[in-house]
Amino acid sequence: MGRTEEILKELDEYLMTNLYPTHRIVVREARDIYVYDVDGNTYLDFMTVVTTALLGHNPPGLADAIAETAKRLIAGNGYNWYTEELLNAAKAVLSLFPDKSMYNKVHFKLSGSEGGIELALKIAKRYTKNTYVMYLMGGYHGRTYLTGSYHGMRRKEYGPLPPGTLIAPFPYPYRCPFGDMPPEECGKAAVEAIEYYINYVAIKDVCCLVTEPIQGVGGIVVPPMDFFERLKKVLDTYGILLIFDEVQSGMGRTGTTWAFEQFNVKPDIVVAAKGMTGGLPASAVVTRKEIASAMQLNDEHSTFGASALIMAAVKATVDYYNMHKEELLSNAKRMGEYAMKRLMELYDKHPLIGEVRGGLGS
Repeated sequence: MGRTEEILKELDEYLMTNLYPTHRIVVREARDIYVYDVDGNTYLDFMTVVTTALLGHNPPGLADAIAETAKRLIAGNGYNWYTEELLNAAKAVLSLFPDKSMYNKVHFKLSGSEGGIELALKIAKRYTKNTYVMYLMGGYHGRTYLTGSYHGMRRKEYGPLPPGTLIAPFPYPYRCPFGDMPPEECGKAAVEAIEYYINYVAIKDVCCLVTEPIQGVGGIVVPPMDFFERLKKVLDTYGILLIFDEVQSGMGRTGTTWAFEQFNVKPDIVVAAKGMTGGLPASAVVTRKEIASAMQLNDEHSTFGASALIMAAVKATVDYYNMHKEELLSNAKRMGEYAMKRLMELYDKHPLIGEVRGGLGS
């Protein structure tokens, strides 16, 4: 029996294994794009640990920044006292947003769902003083009880939706919910449906619409390229905030730092996480001062949020990204084009393949 089998046998005895991975390997080390198990086997990490290692496992400078901080300060957070690490992380994250008039305030939490999305909703409700929250079908925003109930892939086991929730159609061109029509028409129909919901279902009491720019868990679904421009005009008309969940799509994954840059739109609030820290738990809610000021002192707290250790990791990861940004984005575009080319070859060869998803604007 190898070491992997020995460890798995004990894990099955102690853990609620139905909550843990079906990939039954025991990892000992990870570097760049590879992980190594306790028996010396090497694996190519296509999942990048659910997109947390977007820059590769343990990029240069990350471990050193964590180790140096750990020698000085481990316990603590950004809610009991300030640290220089918190300041540096805030500056680093905001450096990823060129438009300083739109994005100049940041708040850190621990994960995209329990921190980022839920905090973004609170900010939107406080700012607009409206109550309804709108999501789009097929969207995914986490697995806390709240976000798990809200997202557009809800399972019946979660029970009824929270009060004040609307789930509107997402313009998935291949399976357009409004019938067989060109992508632009599908997007236009979705915006019209959303405006109908705003007026006649929520009676203009919507605080925000939360969406992924590209649906991730929903299947890497890319909406029509003009959809978000149309949508933003409608939302602005009613004073509704647009919140983009960039937890999976951010940090250069689409060939630009943020996926929203591909759609010629600027959301009011951006939620980032995962690839931002190189693997440690952190999320960031980014918005402008006008909106951020709706939250007051002690409205939020987190036992471990914005700890010096994690903030040091954020700073090191973002610094590495900024230093190699041109190369990283170029590689993302090149690999994306290559993958789409090869997948389209399969599409042309096999009639059972209905669609190849992933290419922006496809």
